[in-house]
Amino acid sequence: MQLRGLLSSISILLSISGLYAQINLAQVEDMQASPRRYGVMKTNMPIAIDGKDDEKAWDLAPWTEAFVDIEGDVKAAPLYTTKVKMLWDDEHLFIYARMEEPHVWGYLTKRDTIIYHDNDFEIFIKPFEQPSFYYEIEVNPLNTILDLAMPKPYRFGGDALIHWDVKNLKSAVHVEGTLNDPDDTDQYWSIEMAIPFNSLTTFSRKAIPKLGDYWRINFSRVQWQHEIRNGKYSRKEKNGRRLPEDNWVWSPIGVINMHYPERWGYLKFIDSADTEVALPRSYAAEKAAWNIFYLQQLYKQEHKHFAADIGELNGRQRLLDMDRTDLIYEIFSNRREAAYVVEVKDLKLGLTVTLDNFGHYTINYE
Repeated sequence: MQLRGLLSSISILLSISGLYAQINLAQVEDMQASPRRYGVMKTNMPIAIDGKDDEKAWDLAPWTEAFVDIEGDVKAAPLYTTKVKMLWDDEHLFIYARMEEPHVWGYLTKRDTIIYHDNDFEIFIKPFEQPSFYYEIEVNPLNTILDLAMPKPYRFGGDALIHWDVKNLKSAVHVEGTLNDPDDTDQYWSIEMAIPFNSLTTFSRKAIPKLGDYWRINFSRVQWQHEIRNGKYSRKEKNGRRLPEDNWVWSPIGVINMHYPERWGYLKFIDSADTEVALPRSYAAEKAAWNIFYLQQLYKQEHKHFAADIGELNGRQRLLDMDRTDLIYEIFSNRREAAYVVEVKDLKLGLTVTLDNFGHYTINYE
């Protein structure tokens, strides 16, 4: 059996230091919000990348919902409004983001420096359904770019490929106000980008979307409290320690960590405003599989091994029954219960999701 073969291959890798981030049950419960969806309209109209949305093409694009705190409704709404709209053509994904901001500032000018040390806007894109590969692009009010590729999330041992660049990326920033001037009040800053699909293509996979395709996507705005030192903006400190940043996102994660691509929103490529943008049919089974994964982490923290059966997960079945009660779950573990694969079958929709304790997953459609 393929599952048992997979178990035999991973059972020799019983532990990897730092593989799992420590989470608790309250955080798992906060990670249950339905992901946001956006139908991105196709256009053949010209778009000048100048940081503004004054072309006719942008009139076709609806705004996303306003951003929320990364932890969701358990935290207060963001102080300033952030919204995004998107378009696509045969070659590019176009993104326009507007960030309400009375004090627009930023000082980092070197590409691939740690941009979120300034206030910034971040884009996370996962074009491929099953491989864990994804991309991150960050930009500050000076239009300084940090772009990187992630073979897999940090919590699974992934490492950022900082040398990777979005080839032929076009981006521009517009400031409605005055950059780096503490003496006035600004209105907003906006970022406009044209991301070439060819630049997101890997050696073996082409990231060229077709009508009806879904991509995972999310956006983050890092916002620092500031103070003025010698006439310049600076990240605010209290008692000699820098105050933590706010993390405002489009689709909430539930924990303060953007690198949970299974918790991002969905982008659907459409060419008609009447197109329904429902959740993909694999969503319920995927969510159930990841919930079992999170609960297995909690179980191992307490018992030093994984559960061999769903019933052992400390009576937390309600998390698995919140959305769908007609899914079939099964856990395959090795003898020492040090490795496992969970299989979630959706008989109604004809698909099976498998996920192991290392975060490797597959989606098989009948």
